Amino acid sequence: KKFLVVGAGISGIAATELLIKHNVSVILYDAKEEQKPEEIRKKSPILAEVELVLGELPETMIEQCDIAILSPGVPIDIPIVERMKKAGMQIWGEIELAYAFEQGKVLAITGTNGKTTTTSLLGEIIKHASFDVKVVGNIGIPYTSMVSDTTKESITVAEISSFQLETVHKFCPQVSAILNITPDHLNRHHTMETYCQTKERITINQGNDQVCVLNYEDSILREFAKNLKTKVIFFSSQRELEQGIYLEGEKIIWKWKEQKEVVCNVRELQLIGKHNYENVMAATAMALTVGISIEKIREVLVSFVAVPHRIEYVVTRRGV
Repeated sequence: KKFLVVGAGISGIAATELLIKHNVSVILYDAKEEQKPEEIRKKSPILAEVELVLGELPETMIEQCDIAILSPGVPIDIPIVERMKKAGMQIWGEIELAYAFEQGKVLAITGTNGKTTTTSLLGEIIKHASFDVKVVGNIGIPYTSMVSDTTKESITVAEISSFQLETVHKFCPQVSAILNITPDHLNRHHTMETYCQTKERITINQGNDQVCVLNYEDSILREFAKNLKTKVIFFSSQRELEQGIYLEGEKIIWKWKEQKEVVCNVRELQLIGKHNYENVMAATAMALTVGISIEKIREVLVSFVAVPHRIEYVVTRRGV
């Protein structure tokens, strides 16, 4: 197969590097013709010999390529992509490409809010449990830049945006999570219905052997769970659940089958706010599904500091 990587930013360059490492024929394309080819090639020594096209993409080049890899910032309904589809090209994203080379387990997180905090926290929990962990995706580290280092024993924790989910086909995480869905990116997805369907694509290939973690207090997700083939674990910050993980007063409780255990008291956490308690519950549920003990999880929960600039305590002034 011949690949056309669309977008010469961080994601596009990482995808190009991965393909070249595996001796795959690739063209790197970017619509911004004002860019200087030598400046793009400076970004990576691997790009020295890559065929690079800037500005208008010739029809002949579309015809000779089999698969297009779109960077997340490239919408799937713009004219150039429509031309690719019409020519019979498969449209992939960086996530789909990386997953083709994945050797270990994947734990994937999406949602309108809380993705980065939950992904960072889950990564720390898995690292603390002595697993080889790769934390990638929308968090700022291209999945394609890390996937070559995965093994059968490694775990990849991926933050996945709706933009990235538009172009998945076979991507199938062992554990997925949708933290919440509220109106966002409608300039890209056009309708709330499409945005919801795009978020839900994180589960599209999951089956009975996989797990999906969902927010019980999100009515869209509660309804969505009814049609899932996966095992579903709910979390809730507002009520006791028959099964799942929930906030009871100041305690986070894990209840599964005959087991009921206190994970921690929220007063022990460095994270502030009920939304962060939800992030903690989602990360905890995901970690438990891959066999990490509550003791190990608790050790990280009480020491984990928020991602910079996300509801940080600074100082108390005049009682505020």
